[in-house]
Amino acid sequence: MDMLKELSNNNHLPSLFVFDIDYTLWPLWIDACPGPPFEADPSKPYRVKDKYERLKSIHSVICFIILIKFVCHRYGNVIRLYPDVPKILRTVKNCPQTYIAVASRTQEPEWARKVLSIMPFPENEDEESIKLSVTNGSSSKVINYNTLADVIDYSEIYPSSKVNHFSSLHAITGIPYDEMIFFDDEMRNKEVNYKLGVHFVYVPDGMTYELFLSAIKEFVNKREHSFLS
Repeated sequence: MDMLKELSNNNHLPSLFVFDIDYTLWPLWIDACPGPPFEADPSKPYRVKDKYERLKSIHSVICFIILIKFVCHRYGNVIRLYPDVPKILRTVKNCPQTYIAVASRTQEPEWARKVLSIMPFPENEDEESIKLSVTNGSSSKVINYNTLADVIDYSEIYPSSKVNHFSSLHAITGIPYDEMIFFDDEMRNKEVNYKLGVHFVYVPDGMTYELFLSAIKEFVNKREHSFLS
């Protein structure tokens, strides 16, 4: 975090951080999973829901540790973020004058939007920060919490090329292409770099904080050299 804060002082950070979704933010293709209904338990973002108690205790412990944020689909599988994703997104949100976008060509855009809209994403990592209130006279609970969708400023989720996604983001935000950085697991999407000038970062094994910082450092160095030349 200190390194990123130091980099942010030179005003060369990306203005728009764009992330692919499948195999970049979470380890699956959303359009290949069994589908809705999707469920989340916002009061328990750090552990698996009760219906998973059939797992052996050792598996439960592992799930408790690695499932930082989760959504479950109808056949009981878990859609989880890669472990470093919450830290990465919070880091971006803490940088001044930066925005977050997602760009996905999934064949099931509504499924992706639904999962983004219900995946628990507390403002802070501390579980005590999750606000829970009980409705008077009812057994139901009203949960006030942040979701993954809350930290995303712009989204382009529909079957199309990433060039079209970025053209739309540029039109909506007014941000120049050379002030955008794009993280994606498919090399074919590097076309946004040579067609538009977007800084492309290949993500072979899901987002990690180490990859994120390395990419930002490369972006900043490139911007500094372009200003000096």
